[in-house]
Amino acid sequence: MHVLHVAPYFPPTWAFGGIPRVVDGLSRALVDRGLSVSVLTTDVLGPGERARLPQVRDHHGVKVGTARNLSNRLANRHQLFLPMDARGVLGRLLAHRPPVDVVHLHGHRHLLNNVAVRWAQANRVPVVLTANGTLTRHERKVGVKVLWDLFVAGHIPGAASRCVAVSAADAADHVRAGIPPERIVRIPNGLDLAEFSPLPPRGHFRAAHGLGDGPIVAYLGQVSPRKGVDRLVQAFAGGGPLGSQLVVAGNDMGGMAEARRHADGSVRFVGLLSGRERLGLLADADVLVYATTAEVFGLVPFEGLLCGAPVVVADDCGCGEIISEAGAGLLVRYGDVPALRARITTLLRDRVAAGAMVARGRTYIRRHLGFPVVAERHHQLYAELCGPPAPSRQG
Repeated sequence: MHVLHVAPYFPPTWAFGGIPRVVDGLSRALVDRGLSVSVLTTDVLGPGERARLPQVRDHHGVKVGTARNLSNRLANRHQLFLPMDARGVLGRLLAHRPPVDVVHLHGHRHLLNNVAVRWAQANRVPVVLTANGTLTRHERKVGVKVLWDLFVAGHIPGAASRCVAVSAADAADHVRAGIPPERIVRIPNGLDLAEFSPLPPRGHFRAAHGLGDGPIVAYLGQVSPRKGVDRLVQAFAGGGPLGSQLVVAGNDMGGMAEARRHADGSVRFVGLLSGRERLGLLADADVLVYATTAEVFGLVPFEGLLCGAPVVVADDCGCGEIISEAGAGLLVRYGDVPALRARITTLLRDRVAAGAMVARGRTYIRRHLGFPVVAERHHQLYAELCGPPAPSRQG
């Protein structure tokens, strides 16, 4: 079986949140199951830099085709991906490879999906869409998204044979968007458990950033308005709970100015972290806070648990529902600053209870969220869609 994944960003692009991590881990896990896997992506990397990679390359057994964006500025600042010669790159990517059995789209409202859907329909190949929180119109540029759906991308969800929802909250969003329930399949996002063994030595990040001896409360992720970082910073007004300091790690997606406006000496902004430095912060965190809204899954709390950090998450998001099911953390209403400070204080004060939550979370993650388990469920979905072989016009 040959699966073509389509995503506007792919490693080494880490600044765009969880989608590149999910597509990377799922692709490699499918290769481990014996599938042929290809990825069509773009060259976006960071505000001032493109990914300088071969147009077609091998990535841990995954064949990756990279189309150049017309404007790196538009891709970074507005997530407007305008891939040039995407159809040509797709042809070169698939040359001398087995026929594609399934096209799997990741994310919504990017033009690679339009190219891939046209190709899939011409070749009678089924399509799977994992929107990963991008299906609904929320947070920014809502009017632009309405127009985009009307004239450019509104047909994409309807072209998918199946839509993967990563949580019950995500499934409900799909139903509200008009997707028939029988076309929705619930499969959570996965984590690469090998990435967390061994962990960076505890205290290494603290020493490297001169964070002293007090408790560390961490936020890791994009800093955008719906992430609630400004409310978290407000919870540290006048000093952190029990002498703690807040470390905010992530790239600015429109929420940094407001977060900084409320910050005092108990808050440290360290920018975007990746690789071992990212894990170093999580390993040193005494509490990890991810009290965001409109989050259909959220990888960061689960990464924190694997690094030993007890978590506080919002009660109206996908990760909140899973953390509650696993008994792996404390929930808080989005935007409730006094309650957020109280939850942080509880975890800092009762380290035994916090440790028990972490242990339950790690057990749940290993049983349900490791990439081998998640890849198996995707493989089953692909096999169901493929059915008996049909004539193909691929080329």
